[in-house]
Amino acid sequence: MVDHTVRLERMIENDRKRQKQTLYPTFGFIALFIVYFMTKEILLLLPMILVGQFPMLYKGWHRMKLLLTFNDDVRYQQKVRSEFGLAVGNLVFLLLLITSSMLGWITLLTFIIVIIVGLITFMTLGFRIDRELKTIDPEHVTGTELSKAQLERRTRKTS
Repeated sequence: MVDHTVRLERMIENDRKRQKQTLYPTFGFIALFIVYFMTKEILLLLPMILVGQFPMLYKGWHRMKLLLTFNDDVRYQQKVRSEFGLAVGNLVFLLLLITSSMLGWITLLTFIIVIIVGLITFMTLGFRIDRELKTIDPEHVTGTELSKAQLERRTRKTS
């Protein structure tokens, strides 16, 4: 088992590396977004969602691979994998929702309601899995702890 501070440092370094690597898909997302509003072509929404979600999946995959090296407990590893599975499920959810909207199976109001409820559900499940990981492994670095450490590091660099 790896110490909490070592984990925190490795996770900060992992996020820093992945942040640089996800810049190009982010630029692609912005470009598709601009083209979408110029053409008003609804079919551009699907590649826009894909391009927007792939950086998240990429970061989630590398986070999962890093977390799996920290603890050999089977329950911990299952929860880490389920956290990545949640990110994949989020992508599948969005794709199904957009497809059903394009096919006219749901109205715009239903689409908006389902998006809001779905995103709240996925966020809640993500926080819950993070807390469960913390109870399984007290040395686990939660998303909140990681965010605070990254913010502290940025403020130290600027001052």
